[in-house]
Amino acid sequence: MTSNSNESATAPEAPASGHTPDVLVTGAGGFLGRHLVRRLAERGHRVRVLARSGSDRSPFAETADDVVTGSLEDADSLRRATAGVTHVYNCAGMSADWGPWEEFRRANVEGPRNVVEAAHHAGSVARVLHVSTTDVYGYPRRPCDESAPPHDIGLPYNRSKILGERAVLETSEATGVPVTIVRPVSIYGPASKDFVIEIAGLLLKNQMIYIRKGEVPAGLLYVDNAVDAMIAAALSQRTVGRAYNLRDPERTTWREFVEALAEGLGSGKPKLSLPTPLATAVAVVSERLYGLLGVTSRPVLTRHAVHLFDRDQSYGIGRAQEDFGFKSEVDFAEGMRRTLTWLDSDEGRRHVAR
Repeated sequence: MTSNSNESATAPEAPASGHTPDVLVTGAGGFLGRHLVRRLAERGHRVRVLARSGSDRSPFAETADDVVTGSLEDADSLRRATAGVTHVYNCAGMSADWGPWEEFRRANVEGPRNVVEAAHHAGSVARVLHVSTTDVYGYPRRPCDESAPPHDIGLPYNRSKILGERAVLETSEATGVPVTIVRPVSIYGPASKDFVIEIAGLLLKNQMIYIRKGEVPAGLLYVDNAVDAMIAAALSQRTVGRAYNLRDPERTTWREFVEALAEGLGSGKPKLSLPTPLATAVAVVSERLYGLLGVTSRPVLTRHAVHLFDRDQSYGIGRAQEDFGFKSEVDFAEGMRRTLTWLDSDEGRRHVAR
């Protein structure tokens, strides 16, 4: 990995003096948000989080200094949450491959717009860091870098994240609030719902299958590498108004990831692999059937899932390396060791019973 001599990327990260929170994290109850709050607290920041009334606050109970009750749809609560902070990390959003469009739009488009508007009202915010995804590229057959434009292929997550980026940039231009966008690929680690809890559950039930024999590079990003990159990007002056792909440099395949998880769990490895055309056909039929029947639960297979496991996710990360010295301190072997340790913990076993 290349390093960067940019002073702003390596400047001290001490918070402002006093006891007032200097950073806000939205989505702190989620997988990425909880790790970001922990890392910011470790670095000496006083962290405020925005949390819905009645939501589970255990993920940040010991690391957040202040909690504002509210949501991205509640402008008043957002204004209270952004008051006095210098940096806002927007980790909130709907990360799913199935659901009503209105929910995607509200969480992934209107929510981010409201965050930047609240930051403008606060008058103290030096940067809003918005978490997007490489899914905005539309799952190209060959991985690209940030020079490729977003491509809407009609799937709700893909479309809503594109529109969310657009809303953030347009609101930034209108208000003058500096923003930076990061596009992580597949983030894994302790408490990962999509790539650890869900896959581990399938493995233990002998229901996990491969697409293309699992031989596609997964574009994995260990969660601690993700949050370190987010903090560095938010501090660098070179990143204002720009978007950055984030992934670990190792070209780990889905098979390598799944089999490492299976070995740690002591479960069997997947025996079935679907060719892409068959997997796509199953996904299309499943989605149409669920739509016609008005079923709200997730189909057996979705087009989003097929694209994710079928397309090489090795998106270019040169821009992040150059602009803020992005590097992955935790490699795949260590990331999996930490992940499996968590699965063996009391919390991990509550999520994945064995």
